[in-house]
Amino acid sequence: MASASASKYNSHSLENESIKKVSQDGVSQDVSETVPRLPGELLITEKEVIYICPFNGPIKGRVYITNYRLYLRSLETPLFAFVNEEKFNVDGWTVYNPVEEYRRQGLPNHHWRISFINKCYELCETYPALLVVPYRTSDDDLRRIATFRSRNRLPVLSWIHPENKMVIMRCSQPLVGMSGKRNKDDEKYLDVIRETNKPTFKVMIYDARPSVNAVANKATGGGYESDDAYQNSELSFLDIHNIHVMRESLKKVKDIVYPNIEESHWLSSLESTHWLEHIKASIL
Repeated sequence: MASASASKYNSHSLENESIKKVSQDGVSQDVSETVPRLPGELLITEKEVIYICPFNGPIKGRVYITNYRLYLRSLETPLFAFVNEEKFNVDGWTVYNPVEEYRRQGLPNHHWRISFINKCYELCETYPALLVVPYRTSDDDLRRIATFRSRNRLPVLSWIHPENKMVIMRCSQPLVGMSGKRNKDDEKYLDVIRETNKPTFKVMIYDARPSVNAVANKATGGGYESDDAYQNSELSFLDIHNIHVMRESLKKVKDIVYPNIEESHWLSSLESTHWLEHIKASIL
C-alpha cells in the first residue's frame, strides 16, 4: 500500500476517537462508529493509503493500526468482498467430503486404510481429520512416528495413481538436529511405504527446500533424511525458497509495474526480482 499522508500516533482507543469523513453528497460521517473493535483495543496510528485492489484497481482508504490488528476501510468504492452478492444453491461445508473423495480414488483397499486418529486434530493440528496410511501401520505406530516430524506432520497419502497404484505422500522435515538423531519407527515407516508401492525399489524423497536451507535447519532441530538412516531411499532438493523470499520477490514485481513502468529497463528490472526463477522452480 502507498502512503498518502504522514502517520499520526494516538493513544486513544477507537471507541474514543472521532474520525470524520465527508461523503460524496457533502454529509459528514463519523467513521469510527463503523470500525469494528474489541474491548481494550487501542489505536496506535491511522493514515490515508492507496490500496491496489485486484478487482477494482487503486482505491483510496484509511488504515487503522491498533495494538491488535490492522484494519483498512475504503473511502471510495466498497471492497469487492462486501459488494459481491453471488449466491450458491449448495452448502459450502458439504461440497468436499473426504471419505467420498478417497473412495473415488479407490481407497481404502488392502494396501491402504483410512485412520481417524486425527479426528479431533490432536495428533496434527495442520492435517485433515482423516488420514490415509499403509494398512500395516497401527495408530500407535503413527503416534510414535509423528513425534519425529516437525509439527507432527508424519508422511500420509495425498494422491494415488488410478492404474499402477503408485502414491505421493506428504510430510514435514525429520527432527534430526545437529546431533543426527534417528527414529527407528520413522525409518521403518518409510520402508513400509516402499514395500506397499511394489515393485518400487526406492522411495524418492523430494525436499522442496534449497539444500543449504535444509542443512541450516539442523541448527534449530530440523534437518533431512540421510542415506545412512533411510536406506532404500533417494533424496533430491527442489531449491524452492521459503514464503518470505517469495513475498519479497513479489513485492519487487509490484514495485516495477506500479505506479510507473520503465519500458527501457523492463527486462533487467524483471530479472532482478527473481520472480520468474521462483515460478520455474515451483512448476518444474
